[in-house]
Amino acid sequence: MSKFNLRQAQFDVQIIKQLKHMLDSQNQLVKTYRLVRDAFKVNPQADLRVRIIGKRSKDGRTYNLPTASEVAALIIGDFEDNIEPRDIVVKTKSGQLERISELHPSYLALQYPLLFPHGEDCYRVDIPHRDVVIENSNQRNKKCTMREYFCYRIQDGVNRFSLILNSRRLFQQFLVDAYTMIESQRLWFIRKKQSTLRCESLNNINDRQQSGDTDLSNTGQRVILPSSFTSGARYMLQNYLDAMSICKWFGYPVFFITITCNPKWPEIQRTLKDTTLSPEDKPNILCRVFKMKLDSIITDLKKHSLLGRVQAVIYTVEFQKRGLPHAHICLFMHPDHKIPCVENVDPYISAEIPDKDDDPELYCLVTEFMIHGPCGAHNMKCPCMVGKECSKNFPKAYRHHTSIDPDGYPIYRRRDGGPKVTKSGVELDCRNVVPYNKILLKRYQAHINVEWCNQGSSIKYLFKYINKGPDRANVKFVQTGNEDSNDEPVDEIKNHFNCRYVSACEAAWRIHEFPVHYRTPSVIRLPFHLPGQQQVVFNEDDDVEDVINKPSVSASKFSSWMECNKEYEEARALSYVEFPTKFVWMSSSRCWKPRKQGFQIGQIHSVSPKLGELYFIRVLLNKVKGPTSFEDIRTVNGVLHPTFRDACYTMGLLDDDKEYIEAIEEASFHGTGYYLRNLFVTMLLSDTLFRPDHVWENTWNFLSDGILHQQRLLLKRPGLTYKDDQLKNLTLGEIEKILYRHNSSLSAFPTMPFPNDIELSKCSNVLIHEQLDYDTEDQLNQFQNFASSLTDEQRSIFDEIMIAVDNGGGVFFVYGYGGTGKTFLWNTLSAAF
Repeated sequence: MSKFNLRQAQFDVQIIKQLKHMLDSQNQLVKTYRLVRDAFKVNPQADLRVRIIGKRSKDGRTYNLPTASEVAALIIGDFEDNIEPRDIVVKTKSGQLERISELHPSYLALQYPLLFPHGEDCYRVDIPHRDVVIENSNQRNKKCTMREYFCYRIQDGVNRFSLILNSRRLFQQFLVDAYTMIESQRLWFIRKKQSTLRCESLNNINDRQQSGDTDLSNTGQRVILPSSFTSGARYMLQNYLDAMSICKWFGYPVFFITITCNPKWPEIQRTLKDTTLSPEDKPNILCRVFKMKLDSIITDLKKHSLLGRVQAVIYTVEFQKRGLPHAHICLFMHPDHKIPCVENVDPYISAEIPDKDDDPELYCLVTEFMIHGPCGAHNMKCPCMVGKECSKNFPKAYRHHTSIDPDGYPIYRRRDGGPKVTKSGVELDCRNVVPYNKILLKRYQAHINVEWCNQGSSIKYLFKYINKGPDRANVKFVQTGNEDSNDEPVDEIKNHFNCRYVSACEAAWRIHEFPVHYRTPSVIRLPFHLPGQQQVVFNEDDDVEDVINKPSVSASKFSSWMECNKEYEEARALSYVEFPTKFVWMSSSRCWKPRKQGFQIGQIHSVSPKLGELYFIRVLLNKVKGPTSFEDIRTVNGVLHPTFRDACYTMGLLDDDKEYIEAIEEASFHGTGYYLRNLFVTMLLSDTLFRPDHVWENTWNFLSDGILHQQRLLLKRPGLTYKDDQLKNLTLGEIEKILYRHNSSLSAFPTMPFPNDIELSKCSNVLIHEQLDYDTEDQLNQFQNFASSLTDEQRSIFDEIMIAVDNGGGVFFVYGYGGTGKTFLWNTLSAAF
């Protein structure tokens, strides 16, 4: 061991001794553990347990140091009947894991003795808000929540030193633990509610009442993890559907912007002045500054029209592995400010290095923030490297003009011969520039990637990406332990695991309750139901009469819409999805009122054709305007039909399978190709399609969505393309696989085409694709050059072989001395083929 290491080891031991002495003398929790140690020394066989008491009698708003009697009690023998639910019991090894309540005042003091050296109390459930009169029992939210408590503790006060905020990496761990405590407590609350809440249709509740059964404890299914739970599966799905509703209303977004937090922003550096801390040691400051910058850029884009007049904005905030937050922003421009063609992209988006003399500020910003790499052979350890290739496809190719590739993605102008920069000892040019906007880059001085969104299939996957949610989040669907129940109610939150990487910045963002998703204008979800089939949420011990007489039961959004149509003439000119643009839903009075300002976008969720009448009423809601009752929806040309299906037939929506084609087209706005193919299989198996082949021919381009991308990943060929016939065959192959899982086949539908197995194997053969991966135009030019140079003898052989190829093939043996042109003849034949 060197002298330095030895001296360092001695120094560490000295620090540990000092910390141990401090905790032994100042921390009441440590004193309690030492007391147990001493008791074991006297009697090693004693059955000792420590009860760390969770109940406090003092005001939680003051930092009272707990006394020995408040903190712990040393008890010999059995005391299970005397403990409180939140008490922590420390006992000898039992071989089992036991849960410790996050609501215990000493929970964090036990976890972080160095951050709470005196063992002071932390969060507990009875901390009142400041200046709140506790006797006022009618006042809501009079107690401090766990999130509010941690949000307060991570604030930096004036003339006050905070040990937590200056603990560097320990502060990062503290933030993550604090966030997981908050999340666990929310899940625990929902978990406990599952034992009491139920959901059932109104008709079934009425049937139970009429049969004399007033016990609702076994009625309906248990309520699932709600969409209001941030980062839950339904939360992410609803945000995705809301985003697609905005896209459906305003058309495709024009700009897709990604902004990443810059730890060198002056606002962040000022908070680190006169300290030895680095930006990553202050995740709370990084998040707060980034939130201010994000609000500012949204204001610039919306109100100041930095890129033109904006109609709608959507953004989502994510966090990198190293912790820095970044936001994905979608801009929906006014028709007068959309980019009509690719030639108009260059004034808004640049992918070139500016001249250092003409614009030195922009040159420095592009060099610092917008250069990718170096990667590839210069740096194989770069994070973007996957399989010895850059996953972002850098460096790009030189381009004299901006264009669009066959998949609808823009290829920006990158002219050869421009300025170059040196990064990590490697000289790079415009081929490594990430596209940017000059105004935004100068204004916010951070990595701001700006992309033009062309009207192509990439839009849907863009929305899926920005609303994908946390990595590896699972919701398990399991059965409860109720073996006696005939219906076996389903409980979807047996467990909710956040098995994912949570950074300190993400924890700080969530503790501050900053929005993870943002959209404007807002989207209202419009439920619908069959007569008497509206869902009712109730407690298992509720009286059946009280449940039936709830105001929410008789006045759903859907039924109130029809009531509003009776009162307002303007309402009768609107369909259900158009209704929120002129009327607003009043939650307090549970009715629709004329809107005085602004508007909302309505969203009606899709349903499967397997649901029968519910599917057909969904079809009619797209056509019918101003109905005042369910009978009005079923009335066509003055004739009341017995079912919604009959009404659809009378309106001519089902005779030519038009409505099924429209259903697939509508679902394509938000559904993946896999979902659409399953939807098509559902239609086939339900035996509702009059002409399945007609539906196939009109929707195969939607059903094939994602297959080309999947093949490119499978064969590792980013530029792979297929002809329409090949793409159809691959799609039919995927549909056949789905049908096979349902014990069926395309052969059961005589009019439907069947996939060609030989062609399917060719499409998945890497060697065949390598041989077919050539430029047709280049081969044509090469053939013309070769053919013009053939000798008479070579021409004769060439013509004879080509005739044989056209007539089914043949076998030829070409013999000649070296240098007589055999290879040249073969190259000509190859180019011709």
